[in-house]
Amino acid sequence: MATRIRVPQEPNATLEGIQKVMYATDEQGNFHKYNYGSSVEEFATKVAVEEYEYQQHMALEQLRQGDASPLLYYMYANRMDVPTLASAVGFFAFRVKRHLRMKHFKKLNDATLGKYAALFNLSLQELKDFS
Repeated sequence: MATRIRVPQEPNATLEGIQKVMYATDEQGNFHKYNYGSSVEEFATKVAVEEYEYQQHMALEQLRQGDASPLLYYMYANRMDVPTLASAVGFFAFRVKRHLRMKHFKKLNDATLGKYAALFNLSLQELKDFS
């Protein structure tokens, strides 16, 4: 006899009314789709969003000090990390890490900056003139 998986049915405000789907077995061992919600998942999402907001704030401070490039700010504002950003623009992560520092950012050509600007839905000028 198959063990039935109990599917959580808790509210999750971070999904704004949208329900997720989980596949679980019934008493006969057949798979079925079940809508679910989880307060644990809601908590984890909130913590992750708070962390990105904190990192975004810290990036802004580093930018004001002249250490970080605008890319660091936009990376966190778009809830990305270095591997995600690197994959999205098609560069190796070590190159993206360099581009996150202002001294290297200032040397980037328009073609490279254009890839970042397009990703962040900015004009090239908006990316260059970030303050």
